[in-house]
Amino acid sequence: MNYIGYSIIGVVVLGLAIYLFKTYNNFVKLRIDTERQASHIQAHLKKKFDLIPALTDVVKGYSNHEKGLLTEVTRLRSQWGSAGNINEKMKTSNMLESALSKLLIVHERYPQIKADRSFNNIQRNIWHVERELLHERKIYNKRVSWYNQKIQQFPSNIIAKMFKFEEKQFYAIENE
Repeated sequence: MNYIGYSIIGVVVLGLAIYLFKTYNNFVKLRIDTERQASHIQAHLKKKFDLIPALTDVVKGYSNHEKGLLTEVTRLRSQWGSAGNINEKMKTSNMLESALSKLLIVHERYPQIKADRSFNNIQRNIWHVERELLHERKIYNKRVSWYNQKIQQFPSNIIAKMFKFEEKQFYAIENE
């Protein structure tokens, strides 16, 4: 083989090495972006769920009939706090948000709660955090979409399999 043949092989190998390097680093960046965005969601959920004790105290003062719901909300809040990974946290937060929405609807059965300033302030704070959460979830899902798309596209899917980059789960709210 002559000098030109070795040069062509060297250029191809160098090109593949550069592609591998850039694609791998792009996967790392996308994975870190999704994980960082997931932590933003968790921070907003914590802020929202930290309002639960105050909300349950206000509701408890008006109704003993909602004890089962109050107990469930408190249990789910503890379970969310001790959940290990993002998938467990997402599943628990969906259940907690469903229970929390039931708790917020209590004011329709007990009109005197509507006049309670504490309840109204807590409800307003929860709605504000919920708007922020909606925004953060949209960003997270967009980043997960980019990441998953890159994992599935050829030829980057080969590198994803080589280095065991796995698809991420979208953040979806499950309503009852």
